[in-house]
Amino acid sequence: MPLRIISAIEGKFGTGVLEIDTKTGDVKIGDRILFDEGSAELKPAGKQFLKQFIPIYSDVIFSDELFARQITRVIIEGHTSSKGSDKANMELSLRRALSVSNYIFSQQINFKTKNQFKQKILASGRGEIDADRSKDNSSDRKVVFRFQFRREDFDELLKRANVIEESREK
Repeated sequence: MPLRIISAIEGKFGTGVLEIDTKTGDVKIGDRILFDEGSAELKPAGKQFLKQFIPIYSDVIFSDELFARQITRVIIEGHTSSKGSDKANMELSLRRALSVSNYIFSQQINFKTKNQFKQKILASGRGEIDADRSKDNSSDRKVVFRFQFRREDFDELLKRANVIEESREK
């Protein structure tokens, strides 16, 4: 992830509000700012945060044509803690991701790269898959913005997989 994305985001919001993985570009936003526990309804503070965060995040992605082309998807992942059933947590996490996505593309947020950004968004519920199973940990309740990068060599990988599969069949 280009350092300018990290510095632009941290420069605006400081550290502690969100967590950025400098190796993957994942941006984690804890639920305390976005949602109440067990809820998928965005809090006013969460809406205000997204209203400031998303234009910067999107503008930086589309400020470099090569970088923008390499990102095939921006996945909005909802996560939960281990509190509750697997089914309820999966549903809650998806509703949270959809709530964030719906708000971003509502009339309440306007930014110049909105149409381009919309083409890359995918909402995903992850439930408690990444949660600490031994205890209810509030840090497991989050929304993550994750890049999915283009694989230029995907066709080559498929060809290799087919060759391996054909050799196993013989």
